Amino acid sequence: MGIIELAVEKVKDKIDEACEQGEISNSERLLSVIAGGFILGFSAKRLVRHPLGALSGLTLGGALVARGITGKCPVKGALEAEKVEDDVTVIEHRYFVK
Repeated sequence: MGIIELAVEKVKDKIDEACEQGEISNSERLLSVIAGGFILGFSAKRLVRHPLGALSGLTLGGALVARGITGKCPVKGALEAEKVEDDVTVIEHRYFVK
């Protein structure tokens, strides 16, 4: 096993550990793949003229496609893991100045 395969396997393991809680529904997976594919295609066309914007679009599109394919979302998993079960009361103050 080469060093690249070892590194890829290690990254996959880390992502799987982070994503255990972040399961997403089938409709959310489908929307992620469609939106990610659209963003990837749009960014690929703009790569020559606007490389920085296109690079960020390619990154976002790729992340959405990966999220849709795997069905796991590390952000959603992290949010679910950090949920606080205490009730929170929000008090809003408004000030008007004439």
